[in-house]
Amino acid sequence: MVNFKDLGQYKEMFTKYKQLDKKLKSLVIRAKEWKYMDGPEEKDQVVIDISWEMKLKDLHINDDSLLSPNNKDNLEKLLIAAIQKAQNKAQEVVAEQTKEILWVDTNDLAWMLGWWGLPGLW
Repeated sequence: MVNFKDLGQYKEMFTKYKQLDKKLKSLVIRAKEWKYMDGPEEKDQVVIDISWEMKLKDLHINDDSLLSPNNKDNLEKLLIAAIQKAQNKAQEVVAEQTKEILWVDTNDLAWMLGWWGLPGLW
């Protein structure tokens, strides 16, 4: 027997999920790593933008000295640090937005989707 009250709750949750999806799709997370002096101006050596899905959107290496073969190790460390910083921030923002829109903690969401028979959606 179909419980129409449950269908209304599913519809409401789906509507909220679509709202969350729309908001997250426009989200870009920026991470900056290490400062350097460019004349009188202080700049970030590495700047990375990622999407909420943690896909790389943009990468800037502002300090040309990092492109020297002698600075390869330093550049690699800065890139890793910036990527990790961006990923951590993206996870925080997604969790905050999910909680704000769906009123559900992301830790509980995976359990709920599995309970509804929707494994792997989150």
